[in-house]
Amino acid sequence: MSKNMDMAQRKRKVVQTELEQEDYETLSSLAKSRGLTIKEAAKEALRWWTASKADLREDPLFRLKPVEFKTRVRADEIESFLYGKR
Repeated sequence: MSKNMDMAQRKRKVVQTELEQEDYETLSSLAKSRGLTIKEAAKEALRWWTASKADLREDPLFRLKPVEFKTRVRADEIESFLYGKR
């Protein structure tokens, strides 16, 4: 095992929980319908949950200041460019 692989594995944590039968069946069914293992589906669900609970005030993306551009463009010109409308 390489040193990088060993370091990556040490940074991971195992999360284990118990589910009610109905919740497990829902998770299992959804995972199967999307071609995922239960582990993959649970990992995705945890990522979604933690992202939805995160305080976005701490996210640098939401602390950006507006930028003044030298060229003014009307909204309908942007739509025309993006969607091919004339």
